[in-house]
This record gives sequence, structure tokens and C-alpha cells, in this order.
Amino acid sequence: MKRILFAALLALCVLFLLPSRPTNAQQTEQKKLAPLEWETLRDGVQVLKVWKLEEADKYPQISVLRVSNAEYLKFFQDPKGFVKFINANQVFSKPVKVAGPWVTLSSYNPKNPKDDPDWVLTLVHGKLSYMVVSALPQLTQEYP
Repeated sequence: MKRILFAALLALCVLFLLPSRPTNAQQTEQKKLAPLEWETLRDGVQVLKVWKLEEADKYPQISVLRVSNAEYLKFFQDPKGFVKFINANQVFSKPVKVAGPWVTLSSYNPKNPKDDPDWVLTLVHGKLSYMVVSALPQLTQEYP
């Protein structure tokens, strides 16, 4: 009797040590966490669609744009043109109706106008298709 009980206990221990196959939920979780990559929309503009980590119907949706100083100035001076650009490039799952307010989190005065920084724009798209834009200069560290 003890031998049978010992053999059954040993068999159960071995079964628990065997690697198990991932469940469907684990497989979809692994699929969801695929690495995001920067997409080039045009020269001087790249986008990272962070909202793609979740379902397309979850809000707020967030995207990050890296833009040159020239592109930033164009977008800042023409918000309606910026909205058209965002919608034409499908930066979000649904079209944006209004962009605003624009918030610049920091200002930077370069020593040389040719050293104008690139910008990082964080775009937050709400359920009512309004988009808030925060802008931050992408600074590079200067070494003496």
C-alpha cells in the first residue's frame, strides 16, 4: 500500500514539474505585447502608436510624434491642417475632430538658430474625438 501511495505521489510531482502549454489568454497576452516601432509618416515626422498595446476601443488613446522644428512650427501655426494630417495618416483608430489645447511644457532658446531642437508631441485622443497636444523640445546633452 505504501509503495502504491509513494509511486502515485512521485508521479504527481513529476507531472507538476513538466512545462505546461500556454493557455489562450497567455498567447493573446504575448501577442498583444509585440514591440512597438516608430513609423515614418514623412520626412521629419515619426509616430509611435502607443494605443495599439490595448484594444482599439479603449480610451484615451495615446500616440507620440517626433517632429523636426520646421514641422512643429507648421503644425502649431495651422491646427486644422494638423488635424487633417493626423487623420490622413490614421494616427488613431478613429478620426480626430478638434485639436486643442496645445501645451508647451518647456521652452528652449538655442545659442544658434540652426540648433533648433526637434520636438516630441504627446497626443491624447479622447472618446469624443478631441485631441490634446503637449509639446516638449527634444534636447540633446551638450558636452564641454
